[in-house]
Parts: sequence; structure tokens; C-alpha cells
Amino acid sequence: MTTGLEKEFDLSMKEVNDFISWYEGKQAGSGSASYAINKHDNNKGPFSSRKDYMLFDRILTFEVSEYTK
Repeated sequence: MTTGLEKEFDLSMKEVNDFISWYEGKQAGSGSASYAINKHDNNKGPFSSRKDYMLFDRILTFEVSEYTK
């Protein structure tokens, strides 16, 4: 993030590819200013759903590390 904040998420490859598609589309001039990332099993508390919203103009860099189970 442009503020130096770092976030880490455990996502499926489909979710990673969806994020990259959103990012590339926004860079090309189309799409929403934010992207919601579902926190899945990291859903602490009495919530039925939790999402982190990434703001396009605040993303400085992102890393994708792929692993096998």
C-alpha cells in the first residue's frame, strides 16, 4: 500500500486471477475503484462474512506466492 501497510491473504488461484483482472482493468481505465477480498476462514467473530476492500489508487505493489497442499 502507498502508506507502507502490508496485507496478506490466503486466496484460491481463481481469486488471485480475479484480483489481477480487476487491477489490470482499472489500470486500463475501467472498473470500480475498490476490490473486496473475502477473508474466508480468517473470519473471526460473530460475523457471517468479512471482506477487506483494496483501493486501486493505494496499491503500490502486490506479490503472489503459489504453493501446493
